[in-house]
Formats: sequence, C-alpha cells, structure tokens
Amino acid sequence: MARLESKGGIGVFGGTFNPIHLGHLIIAEKAREALNLKRIVFIPSRYPPHKGTPEIGAIHRYRMVKLAISTNPYFITSQIELRRKGISYTIDTVRALKKLYSKEKDFYLILGLDSYLEIGAWKDIEKLARLIRFIVVKRPGYQIPPHTNYTSNKVSSLPVKFLNLGPIGISSTEVRNRIKDGGSVRYLLPKNVMDYIFQRHLYE
Repeated sequence: MARLESKGGIGVFGGTFNPIHLGHLIIAEKAREALNLKRIVFIPSRYPPHKGTPEIGAIHRYRMVKLAISTNPYFITSQIELRRKGISYTIDTVRALKKLYSKEKDFYLILGLDSYLEIGAWKDIEKLARLIRFIVVKRPGYQIPPHTNYTSNKVSSLPVKFLNLGPIGISSTEVRNRIKDGGSVRYLLPKNVMDYIFQRHLYE
C-alpha cells in the first residue's frame, strides 16, 4: 500500500448527496484531520456514471450540501459537475480542479470502500491514479482487498490510504426511505437540511 502524508492539499468529495447526511460530514472532517488538508471540496454530481439519475434535481442537492457545510470554514462546495453537460466523470472533474487550484500540489479523492471496489470500471482510471491520491473510508459489510492492484491490470499500485472511522451506519437510501415512510430522520441530517427537505416536500 502506498504511504500517504500531507501538510496541506485539497480533499475532493464527490457524490450524489441525495441527500447529504451527517455521515458524509463526519467522513469529510475525519479525512481532513487525518491528512491536515487545507479544505474539502464537496462536488454534487449531476449525472453520475455508475448510478441512475437521482430523483431529486441537482440544484436541490447542491443547496442541501451548501446548507450542511455552512458552519465549517474548511468545507466548500462546487457546481463544477452541475454546469457540465453529460455524465460527470471523475477524471474530468479532477483535471478541472487542478487548473482551478493550480498552486496546490496534492489532491486527495475521498470515497467509500464500496465505490473503491468498483474503481476498475471508472473512466481512465490509470490516468486518474497519476493525478490524485485515494482516501478510502471503510464501510460496514465491505472488505478491504488483500492487494491494491486488483482493480485493473493496468494499475500497478494505486496511491491509497484506508481510513477506519468506526461504524457510521447512515446512508442516503435509509434517509430517503424513512422520509417516504413517514419516519424520523432526526439525528441523521443537519437540521437546516432536514428543514429544507420538509419545507419543499422532497422524497415524499
């Protein structure tokens, strides 16, 4: 496993955030602390390549992210994928971010172990591995593979750091299902995000 050290740098945290929940925020903050990152950029996807199009529009998901991170000075959000037409490929986003933050040397992609297990199917994964390092968060029910080059024969060694944050048993699917069933989502979402959802009758 490649060793990762940082005295700064940018964390990139992409996803549908459908909706963003406290688990996302915990992951981002722990990753920031672990690598002493200057900031975390949250990037809601418009048309994710490996998932169906979310039932909630991108602008709602972006606004919820903005609300959720509003009290953390290290967190920012970007519309870079929302403004792009077509599918949001990670390599295109990373290239755009490296141009935007051209003075920064180190970039770290934060993703869950479930996504990492499918990373071999990502567009231009070999090129992406040369542009950014991977911060993989362990998730219940998923096992870390015994070696790091299982994803692709073309990738000899992905620059990966695995983070064990303990059990974070919150998922966006659970939140959506609870709302649809009339259940409580208190303590799963930031209050301002919860208010935003209920005021607009999202996911009902």
